[in-house]
Formats: sequence, C-alpha cells, structure tokens
Amino acid sequence: MYLEVIANTSKSINFTIGVYPLTCKQNDDGNKTYLTMRIINSGTDDLSWTKANRVLVVLKDNILAFNYNTVAENGIYSCNYTLNPSSGVHEQTLCFNNVFSASDIANIYLSKGGEIYKLVYYKSGN
Repeated sequence: MYLEVIANTSKSINFTIGVYPLTCKQNDDGNKTYLTMRIINSGTDDLSWTKANRVLVVLKDNILAFNYNTVAENGIYSCNYTLNPSSGVHEQTLCFNNVFSASDIANIYLSKGGEIYKLVYYKSGN
C-alpha cells in the first residue's frame, strides 16, 4: 500500500490517504484500470475533496497515469465530497484511462491544492 499523512501545524488539516495496488483491476473491455483509495480525516476542520485533486501513478516504464473524474455525485466513484473529522474511513474507487497492474507501479503521488505529495510504499505482509 502507498500511504501519506498530510497535515498543517495547527492540525486543522490532518488526513491520511492510502492507495492500495492489490485492488488493481481492469474493466471488462480491458481498457481502464481501477484502484481503491481510502482517506481518514483526523483534522479539526472538514476535508473538502474536489475534482481538482488527482492521484498520479508513475509506472515502471515512466508512463504517467492520473485518475479521471467521474460523473458520480455520491458513492465510491464520486470525486467531490466532504469528510468531517468523525466520518471514519472514506473509500473511493480511482478510475484510470490506462491499463496497468500492481506490479507495473513505480510510485504514487497526490496532487492537491497546487501541492504534490509522494505517497510512501509499505509492503504488505501477505
């Protein structure tokens, strides 16, 4: 899994983001890839997630893939939502117009609010 904690000094913004490559799967036509992302808001403020936020996947062959926005207004495919500090874990399915497998991933980044954060890879014990 790829994880990062993003926070400011006052902890009004304090969330953990995780992207799970072992959830990597393709659609039935084999032309799109899906990954699971989970977010926990531990800050004192609501966390607004917008369609401007992107997860960037760098593949081992140096191809850059980024999630596209869906039209879903709620549920796991929604790209626009607000998480209050007591909302628990929020799960989102990230959709990519690229075909890749978990073993193709070199790095994962988050682009949010004009900043880019590198998520840290933690090898699963399985």
